[in-house]
Amino acid sequence: MGLLIILLLILAAALGVLGLIVKVALGIALGIFLGFALVAWLVAWRVRRALWGSRPRWRRVRGSTVEVLDNRDPR
Repeated sequence: MGLLIILLLILAAALGVLGLIVKVALGIALGIFLGFALVAWLVAWRVRRALWGSRPRWRRVRGSTVEVLDNRDPR
């Protein structure tokens, strides 16, 4: 089986198709890797959100009925 793969690689290199085969294989591998990374990020985000809840975007100042956008810019 290994000899067959080596012969196919030599034949592909002789025909000039090896570059195309390598580019397609790298594209597929990169797509699979990015897909897994995206799924892992989404699962981690959902687990974090389930455990700690979503942080409120608005905060309330004590003694006031005005809601302010939580912007912690130290100007």
